[in-house]
Amino acid sequence: MAEMGKKRVKTTTSMADEDRISKLPDTVIVHILSFLPTVDVVRTCILSRRWKFMWFSVPTLSFSDATADFQWPGALEKFYKYVDNCLENRRRIMYYIVDSAVITRFKLEMRYFYQTSRSVLIDKWLAFAIKNRVKELYLSLNFSFEDDVTYYYWLPETVVNSRYLTTLELDGFDLDTAYSIRLPALKTLSLKDVVFEENNVVVKFLLGCPSLEKLVLSSSYYNFVGHPLRLQSLSLKFMKIKYDGLDVVPLEVEAMKLETLVVKGLIFENTKLLACTAIRNLSLSFDCTNQDTSLLEYVISKLPLLENLTLKNCYYLKVEHIKISNQQLKILNLKNKYSYEKDYGMNFIIESAPKLVSVCYEGNTNFSITMEPSNLLKGKFVILKQHENYDANWFTKMMNLFLNLNCSWNVVTLHVPSDKALILPEDFKRICRRPLLNWKHLRIITDYKPMRESDLKDTLMWILPSLETLSINENGVL
Repeated sequence: MAEMGKKRVKTTTSMADEDRISKLPDTVIVHILSFLPTVDVVRTCILSRRWKFMWFSVPTLSFSDATADFQWPGALEKFYKYVDNCLENRRRIMYYIVDSAVITRFKLEMRYFYQTSRSVLIDKWLAFAIKNRVKELYLSLNFSFEDDVTYYYWLPETVVNSRYLTTLELDGFDLDTAYSIRLPALKTLSLKDVVFEENNVVVKFLLGCPSLEKLVLSSSYYNFVGHPLRLQSLSLKFMKIKYDGLDVVPLEVEAMKLETLVVKGLIFENTKLLACTAIRNLSLSFDCTNQDTSLLEYVISKLPLLENLTLKNCYYLKVEHIKISNQQLKILNLKNKYSYEKDYGMNFIIESAPKLVSVCYEGNTNFSITMEPSNLLKGKFVILKQHENYDANWFTKMMNLFLNLNCSWNVVTLHVPSDKALILPEDFKRICRRPLLNWKHLRIITDYKPMRESDLKDTLMWILPSLETLSINENGVL
């Protein structure tokens, strides 16, 4: 028996020490390595004879000067040499290993100041990737500051004339290009911290991308103040624009196939949507005051396929109400994430939305909604914390909020910071008018586990005498 026990222990230890990864097929190992930075992938060549040339078959190349290997003074020169040597070795081995010529994704990230004198070297790296028919290109280069002048890397012609690129993401570039743009296979284009010297640069980009479906513009800089930023495309389906205070630059969008439009930092009266009748999802975020909302209300009502509408930071508009009317609208999201800094109320009037099934709101308690009764409507309301202590002022506003939400809801979900936000003191109940709301189904979500669940239940039953079902953090109570 003792010998059998020893054998059993020996077998278990052997299984624990077994190299299971090396037993995987080469294709699986290569796929796993494709998610790692190239500096780590190359290190695997020392594991065994089998792994010696494995990294040459990994179809992704990812270089970043933010990795631990280059986090020391003077490491920038080492980074340049490392990338150059890796690509040179990859080029040489292509004559012997067929798989090494396949490069699907190339990523270059330089968070520290790149040297303009080395731009020719970066040109060579990108030319190598393009020559090997790379499909996804992710480039992030910080600007160079020399002699009190800011320099951005100029995208070379080889990149914007690639036949095989399907994804192009640029961060920190100058697009003042004089050459033509031909990217016939490009599906996704993302431009962040990009400098546009002329407004026709973006037009040229879009005209040169006949298959483009997704466009993201974020924190870019325009030197054509006073002229509109024109975005025209016959293929675009998704567009996201982060305006970052560029209120002096009007926006013109003409995209007949556009289904989703997301705009942050918007002055709507400076925006024109031309032939955008296919929009189903519209998200608008405001950060400027005193805007004319009549045009906004008109555009929303005239989108024939609109199903999902999101309006963020409407308190910036400083208007008493916003009217929403659309015959196809199904979901309405209203978000005032930082509204606790303001004490400005907002009333949303839903004049005509016969297909509306869901209303979601996030913000403070200075909110009301007026709409036609509906037995199918679901509501979710996230109330942000506005006070360290839940005093009489808080509970008064909360009760007014409930009264403002006195619609025929099917199910209401109420998300509050803690159960303290809903438990009314007994003396407050005596002086407060009982709301007598007709809600029948309520879900309560709190950020912390309720400490007084029975008191919470009593308060909710006092406020909602017609309540049939109640759940608190997914736990059924009634």
